[in-house]
Amino acid sequence: MDLPPPSVLTQLPRPLQASTGKTQIGEVFSLVESKKRKRYEVVVAVDGEGLNIYNVQYPKLVTSYAVPPQSEFSCHPCSIRLRDKDSSAVKRYTYCAVGRPQRQIKGFFEETVPGATSAPVITSASYTLKDSRSPVIFVGICPRLSGESGSKDPFDVLVVHKNGKIRRLASDLKTERWSIDSDHETSAAFLVDFDDARRTLFRRRPDLATLAVGDVSISANDLPPVLLLVSQPGSSQGSTLQPVKVHMFSVTTHVETAGTATAGSHELHHLNTVQLPSLEGTNFDWREAQWAFHPGSAGLGLSFRQGYMNYDLSQYPPSCSSSLILKDEDFSSIMRISPHSIIGAGKSLVALYDTHYSSIQRSIPLHELSTNSSKATMKFVGYFAKLGIALAIRENTLQAFDLSSIHSMRGTSVKRQRDGLLINAIGRGVGSPPLDINDPAVSLGLKTPEEVNQWTTFKKNLEAASKAQDATSFDNAVESHFGFSARWHSSPISVHPEKISYILSQIFTVQAQESRNGFSDLKVAIWPKKTCQWLVKTGHFSIDHIDIAVRRDNRAQILPPFEPGTLVRSLAEFDTSLKALTLVLNGPVPLERGELAQALKIFLDTARTHSIALDQPATMTITEVADLDIKVDDKSHDTDENPQAVISSSSSTETSLEDAFVGLNLALSKLHSYPTNQVVSCLRSTLSNTDTLAIVHHLRVALATGGYTARFTEEAPIPLEAIKAAPPLSLEAIVDLMNASVDAIGPSGWISAVEFAGAAVNEAEMISHMQSEISAALAGIEEAAYMKGIVGEFIRYGSRLTKSKSSSAAANKTTTSTVTMSGKEVNGEYTAIKDGSRARINREYDSYGKLWETYTFPQAGEEDGKMLPLSLNTPESEVSQTKILKSTGEVTQRTKREIAYLRRQAVPDYSVVRIHL
Repeated sequence: MDLPPPSVLTQLPRPLQASTGKTQIGEVFSLVESKKRKRYEVVVAVDGEGLNIYNVQYPKLVTSYAVPPQSEFSCHPCSIRLRDKDSSAVKRYTYCAVGRPQRQIKGFFEETVPGATSAPVITSASYTLKDSRSPVIFVGICPRLSGESGSKDPFDVLVVHKNGKIRRLASDLKTERWSIDSDHETSAAFLVDFDDARRTLFRRRPDLATLAVGDVSISANDLPPVLLLVSQPGSSQGSTLQPVKVHMFSVTTHVETAGTATAGSHELHHLNTVQLPSLEGTNFDWREAQWAFHPGSAGLGLSFRQGYMNYDLSQYPPSCSSSLILKDEDFSSIMRISPHSIIGAGKSLVALYDTHYSSIQRSIPLHELSTNSSKATMKFVGYFAKLGIALAIRENTLQAFDLSSIHSMRGTSVKRQRDGLLINAIGRGVGSPPLDINDPAVSLGLKTPEEVNQWTTFKKNLEAASKAQDATSFDNAVESHFGFSARWHSSPISVHPEKISYILSQIFTVQAQESRNGFSDLKVAIWPKKTCQWLVKTGHFSIDHIDIAVRRDNRAQILPPFEPGTLVRSLAEFDTSLKALTLVLNGPVPLERGELAQALKIFLDTARTHSIALDQPATMTITEVADLDIKVDDKSHDTDENPQAVISSSSSTETSLEDAFVGLNLALSKLHSYPTNQVVSCLRSTLSNTDTLAIVHHLRVALATGGYTARFTEEAPIPLEAIKAAPPLSLEAIVDLMNASVDAIGPSGWISAVEFAGAAVNEAEMISHMQSEISAALAGIEEAAYMKGIVGEFIRYGSRLTKSKSSSAAANKTTTSTVTMSGKEVNGEYTAIKDGSRARINREYDSYGKLWETYTFPQAGEEDGKMLPLSLNTPESEVSQTKILKSTGEVTQRTKREIAYLRRQAVPDYSVVRIHL
């Protein structure tokens, strides 16, 4: 299933400096009894513009604050909303860190009185960071014991610098509570509520939870939050993940006095320091790495250009719980959705990945997303689990991906449903190398080193031939490896399916960037004729095998599905002579009905094109032939009006017309194997009314030229030379396909098509002709039934004679000895003798056409009295020259007496066959 396209929530202001300006988004909380609750709002900081707060549940702008044009934000902003219990006023506090022109923490305070008609009261404040030149990487809200001196607000502002300096400011930014130098080069910081930390982060370490609380007399509403600092010493010089450490601190809610680091050391307690494990072979640019922490699962996520890793900090020591690394991918942004699901924007796709099975759950191509610039990157900025939406910024738009149908709560249960099922990952895996890159002895079933070397050499030759577009070298490489040419007409060769997939992946290519209407566009890269003939003959040249091959070749990304008719369209685009398409239609594996309907459209267009080249109307070859002289009531056939002479004047066009009609009849015959309702559905969805009417006229031509509407004593109309080359259609196929075509057009189609593409007759006359043709066909069926009653005995005798000849031919293959009787050599044939005349039954003669010559009672030359044998019995098969003894199983030779006896026993009592020994 595809990922639904995102909806645009709002248009964001552009940074004042488009080249260097950034847009950063933070979360909005509400404070209830010293506990933060996430709201359905985001705060957006735009360099040089200001801070805006948007509601994402009901997309609208809540409020905005302006900043000086030269301002640049150094980290994500944060905002908190609370209600005053005394005045019921709603207060909103928004904080941000400004790096230029002066390092400072700015705060915007807004107070709204319910029921008041006046505008909200907005004030601002700032705190200048004079004692540190290190940029601020985190600004957060830290709960504080209510009722303490210095501020009425139950929270403070916690600021973390890149060099590890931590400071606590009052909510009004007028006072610095304390500051501490942690001496850790910090890359990211996260502030976690104590309830979440005790439930997830410290679930296996109750000693750390007790150490974090400290004073046992503290109330439940004043539990200290936990601060996490992610540091990597020497990150500016190295690119390895080995030295990454996570430091855990508890930030007490007591504020004694403002002062120095000595006083602040009682406010910040170090709990633990853990080192993250590294994955082998994982190297990335540390400066582009991004960290994110999910408090509900104690998961620390690391996203980088090639993938994502999630570390479970609740384990002791921490472990990598899930990872997804795609070396050929270039992600612009990755965000965690659930413990085993992430959403990422890659080079060509925005996809939802399952990290547990390394597969893609949903995807959408980037080019299908509406944007003014194809080079615009996408950055994910937030996820609201209860709403089921993931927020992303692309250019200056805030977009939302609806994931509610994929990750949602099941009923009222607290337990979330499993977000990654194995059945959804089968066939959609990414990240793992193709099977042939692994050990060939395991993936391809190769047993000896010589076979492995042969396969390696074959793969190199095939890749070189495909890259050089050398079809001859391609055929030679396949022929030398499989030897299909020497055993073309013998038993089929057993080939490993992975080898077939590899060959097809070199013949076909597909790219997601070239998809049309959300479907992958299949292309033929090279057409080795002998190899393709071999694949068609062995039944491996099908859309299912090709689909598997190209998807394994593009394993680093998930491809959109193929549109019905993709294979036929790609073959027609590569080979305009339609020889390749005709070859596939002649194969033993039938194409899907959508592919066959697309083939009909291609052959019809080809026939029209060459008809125009012959200075005829566009549908002359297909339509007007049925309306010129193919009328049942008109028994005269005027050869002067036959358009065959016009068509035969151009030999080059005649060949193309033959190809078109051969392919048209092949496609119709293959399509007839499907149920009628499916045929009607595919014709209606693929062909226009004009094309369907062309099919109707073509079937009328086949009905007339096949002799189905002519009487027994009449000659059928002479078809065109191009139609003669096409394989004939059976009466059953003509009738079923004509009914399906009429149903596909429907009443509205017949009414709208008053005249069909310049045809000689209008709709009413055409329906009248069809009625007369149907009547003639019914009369022909009645006449055939009457004739069958007359010649029924001949037909039955011919059927038995055919079976007798086939069984005798099988016996002759097992024994080549000849029996000499009366001095003459008889090779498995019976000799019927009557009054000196002899007639020989030739096995190559047709059983129905040569019955009159088989048994002749009168003298030679007489034409009367030809009749079947009196007993209507066919001669039995030749007596075998050997026999098998039942007692011992020994094969012995029969005597002449025994052979004569068996032949005499085979002759019925009443027979005109006489045997001379």
